[in-house]
Amino acid sequence: MREFEIKWFFYSMKKIRCFLAVLATLLFPALVKAQVLDSMMNVYANNYPQEKIYVQFDKQLYSAGETIWFKGYLFTGADPSLLSKNFYAELSDPSGAIIQRKVYPISESSVAGNFDLPAKLTARHLHFRAYTTWMTNFDTAFYFEKDIKIYDNKLDSSGTVTLIPRQTKLSFFPEGGDLVGGVESMVAFKAEDQFGFPINVKGSVQDKSGKEILTFSSEHDGMGKFLLTPDAGDSLRAVWLDAHGIEHRTGLPHVMSTGVVIRALPGNQKVLFSVARSSEGGPELKHLVIIAHMHQHLVYKAKINLEDNFMSGGTIPTGQLPSGVLELTVFNADLLPMAERVVFVNNHDFLFHPEVAMPAKSLVRRGKNTLEIDVPDTLKANCSVAITDATADGEFPDADNIISHMLLTGDIRGYVHDPYYYFAHTADSLANQLDLVMMTHGWRRFKWEALAQGQVPKIKNRESDYLSVLVEVLGVDPYKIAKDESLNVILSKRDSSTQMLQVPHISGTKFGVTGLIFYDTAKAFYQFNVNRALSGEAAVTFNTGLVKGPRYARPLTTPFDGWTAEDSAYLHRNKYIAIETARAKPIEDAKVKTLESVTVHGHVKTDAEKMDDRYASGMFAGGDAYEYDLADDPLASAMPDIFTWLQGKVAGLQITPGNGPGGAPSLSWRGGKPSLYLNEMQTDAQQLQSTPVTDIAYLKVFRPGSGVGFGGGSGGVIAVYTKKGGDEKRGNDPSFKGLDRALLIGYAMPKQFYSPNYLENSPLNEAADLRKTLYWKPYVLTDKDNGRVLIDFFNNDITKKFRVVLEGFNEEGKLTHIEQIVQ
Repeated sequence: MREFEIKWFFYSMKKIRCFLAVLATLLFPALVKAQVLDSMMNVYANNYPQEKIYVQFDKQLYSAGETIWFKGYLFTGADPSLLSKNFYAELSDPSGAIIQRKVYPISESSVAGNFDLPAKLTARHLHFRAYTTWMTNFDTAFYFEKDIKIYDNKLDSSGTVTLIPRQTKLSFFPEGGDLVGGVESMVAFKAEDQFGFPINVKGSVQDKSGKEILTFSSEHDGMGKFLLTPDAGDSLRAVWLDAHGIEHRTGLPHVMSTGVVIRALPGNQKVLFSVARSSEGGPELKHLVIIAHMHQHLVYKAKINLEDNFMSGGTIPTGQLPSGVLELTVFNADLLPMAERVVFVNNHDFLFHPEVAMPAKSLVRRGKNTLEIDVPDTLKANCSVAITDATADGEFPDADNIISHMLLTGDIRGYVHDPYYYFAHTADSLANQLDLVMMTHGWRRFKWEALAQGQVPKIKNRESDYLSVLVEVLGVDPYKIAKDESLNVILSKRDSSTQMLQVPHISGTKFGVTGLIFYDTAKAFYQFNVNRALSGEAAVTFNTGLVKGPRYARPLTTPFDGWTAEDSAYLHRNKYIAIETARAKPIEDAKVKTLESVTVHGHVKTDAEKMDDRYASGMFAGGDAYEYDLADDPLASAMPDIFTWLQGKVAGLQITPGNGPGGAPSLSWRGGKPSLYLNEMQTDAQQLQSTPVTDIAYLKVFRPGSGVGFGGGSGGVIAVYTKKGGDEKRGNDPSFKGLDRALLIGYAMPKQFYSPNYLENSPLNEAADLRKTLYWKPYVLTDKDNGRVLIDFFNNDITKKFRVVLEGFNEEGKLTHIEQIVQ
């Protein structure tokens, strides 16, 4: 290209760009503002991701004095969340008063916990709420919430169930948000009782003169839809009959004289849409912008020119999107939202498929059972399993679970009846029925007006790296605190271990350090390094950085104080268990009274048992394992690494040295590969080999199939623990004489689920066994090397039918929910 041609080319392109810029400014003023909207959505997606929680419970119905076991799962969008570290769980009564609150550390995007119910309860239900520190900065409507049903021991002697009269409410939802005069709209409706349960209705729409315009009837679970073209100024009402044939009258939403209506039709890997405007209205309704977004990410944007036409449409490709809620929003030329519609994209891409079997089944009294879970996948998976008395816990196959919640109910407002119904099958009718759900439930995570103005959420509670030690000095001018001031803090924990911390100066009068994990309470003994008299000159406050909990949660709008007919069967079962428990109690009390005169010689714990109490926790505590106390082994310090020390000590464990200096060894045991853990965090042979033996205090080796760690320890587990404070001089408490101190509140102490072993001769096995939860394992962890887990459990005295529920996710965010009845 010659020189003058090159200059002309760039000159011409410059003129074209200027022309297009002027044209865009004159004809499409919304484009400039739309770019601001795009930019702000990126800011929200990158800096303000939205978390959601699903919680699996061991069962559906509880009695006073029982334990509620739960496992929480955290997602951001379609992926496991790595954002939050602190999980808050609250239990409140029907008035909203919080009766228990616990905080747990989050690991692997999940958390396990429990609530012990009081022995006496008057409420027939309690309310569970869960959230993270990060979630407290946003709409509380997206916290996880669930009503917990409590069995009422005060059923009358005949065993009859008091049914609550149902009050029907009918609501109408114009597609897009508004009815607009002269524009055809699809109107969805939903009929439900005071508890949110669906009721089928039928009726007609009439104008103000009483003339019938159309008829309607429920299509699915009290929901339906009809087409309507209202005139501006119309006053419309529905005359309808409930399930009992009683007539009601309900007004339809007000008809707007001007506005925009959106219609959407989900299809196979696409969503068809149309946008229509009223014949009246200013220029702001003639140049529109439509966007579609999912998980805060913009996935589609288009201009809509209604200058010469009243309606236009298009197609949104969805084949490459993850399954979930997609929101469509139409903006006018001033970038004000005019209409919104949510649709569900189902690309059937959200599952992984573990296999569950019962190689050993026994429904006899206290019979032994074996559950086998096989995950034929190379990806890590994190699941939980509950085994309960199916008769006592009722049958709710379509209730909310990890699949329906992570894909649907966690992203929309309001109660959805039997949400898993829409995912349990693949019939074509389900897509239409699910679209009725989308049309009758609100969804809005964005405040568009704030986005258009460049506003971002105010973050009042930033997520910390687990617990912190935050110190503030009060009553002293900040300039009197040296810039290089810091605190030496010794944390004395409930397990008698200690931890030395140096807490640096942050700014002003504040000091802090984060990344700590401790349970129950800890005493903080401290001293300033530069000005040691500072603590005597001022008030020094400590906290762990956790969000202060409210005294009250939101009370239920309509407290559920009764039962429906569907509840009758399992209420009778729980009444039978309550009667049997009451019958067995005097017998057990008599045994206790007899034992009062017997002198019991307590078991004195060995050093190894004391070490296990000091170091092991959760699934690693106790169990059938080889235990080694290295702190008292004078020969251990002479070994180059822990594998050399362990060589030949465990029958069947093969340790083959690595190639060359520093090469990691290979391990095998009964044809499997042992899993390795350092301080109960999964690791590899290279890291364990590089850990100095002089730093190791305690070692546990679990046999293959122990149920510990990823895969249930099918290849065995080697758990290594490094020394804590005080291990060098056992029996001597560290001296903190002369140091100031403060008390810190840590995480809730985890509780282990008790599962009896009736093959052992134990006094505990003599008591009546009326457990409704036969087994609960919150962490079923698998990976490429350990994909099979075997779980042994025993039946109680009365159960003839088990329910097995397995839920979880893998590292790609795929979900699973398996429910089986064994009888």
